[in-house]
Amino acid sequence: MKDADFIILSSDDWGWKTSKYQLSTRFAKDNRVLFVSSVGFRAPTASKQDMFRIFNKVAKFSRGVREINSSLFVLTPLVIPFNRNTLVKLINKMILSIQLHYAMRKLGMKEPYLFVFSQNWLDLAKRLPRRKLIYYCVDEHSGFKGIDLSAFRQNDRSMAMLAEVVICSSHKLQLEKIKVNASTYYIPHGVNYELFSKAVFDDTLEIPSDVARLPTPIIGFIGHISYDWVDCALLRAVAAARPGWTILLIGKFSLSPDEFAGFTNIRAIGERDYNDLPAYCRSFSVATIPFVKSTLTDNCNPLKLYEYLSAGLPVVSTDIPEVLGYSNLIHIAKSPGEFITLCDLAITESGTDLQMMRSRSMEHSTWEDRIEEIYGILVD
Repeated sequence: MKDADFIILSSDDWGWKTSKYQLSTRFAKDNRVLFVSSVGFRAPTASKQDMFRIFNKVAKFSRGVREINSSLFVLTPLVIPFNRNTLVKLINKMILSIQLHYAMRKLGMKEPYLFVFSQNWLDLAKRLPRRKLIYYCVDEHSGFKGIDLSAFRQNDRSMAMLAEVVICSSHKLQLEKIKVNASTYYIPHGVNYELFSKAVFDDTLEIPSDVARLPTPIIGFIGHISYDWVDCALLRAVAAARPGWTILLIGKFSLSPDEFAGFTNIRAIGERDYNDLPAYCRSFSVATIPFVKSTLTDNCNPLKLYEYLSAGLPVVSTDIPEVLGYSNLIHIAKSPGEFITLCDLAITESGTDLQMMRSRSMEHSTWEDRIEEIYGILVD
């Protein structure tokens, strides 16, 4: 597909290397794309993190429609954050509509493919002109804490009914959405294989200095370290049972600062540049997906699974549904004790042949492969 217009109504802000970013940058290779950052799922708190996010959004909004390159543009919309009030909801509908229509006129977009990644865009999606509306479900958003559960479920159903196409990144999401919309497809996440396979095939890649001298073995995790996703009790159990191991956490840290107090072998080093992640993968003895069991994780497709495998790493995961199809490549634990035992086993699985086998299993699971699947659905 070439020379089409795409609008991405995202559930994330621009810059996070999530599926929305990966798809947008690849759509933009042959088409024009307007990426619209998230308007948020819940009312903000007085926390430093929420206040910083509001300040950051205001600053980005003031820059208008930003040109990333000649075919990719970003809009950070501004809405009133305390949106459970009926009057505020009406005002937000109006100002969002004004902002999006202005951006479309500025870019000359008349009938774009409208990709919607969360239910809270429903009112806007109804009003925007479009060629097709694609409801792209990558998470069960009702599983996030602090949201209006009833409204999200109602809007989710309405969006699925409104869409010409529904795409789901997990089998469980697909099984639910196809009950509402027969044009529902399963497309799992892809991977930037060229980047992450460097951990196996680029001999010049060096382990970063900030982790090079950590005690080994290193049991690693890359992702958002939050209560929504990470089983903190499991990580504490691993750290207590194997005090000689280093539990290395890389990513945004949204837990209480003292969550792992007393566990000196749990190291949270914060976010690192996306392009440097293969080098950090080289430091891992085992890569983990220590997800808590919940509605959210039962419906997710962990992007990090594909990245870990592309990097040739042995993987140990909790038994969330979407990883079960990879049981021939990874270890899946049903209890903390089994998780520890499987990490013991995975540490021994570090030979070059195994690394290359794991990595090459992802050669045809790239984002480019996923894009071709999506194009095939759109023109069908």
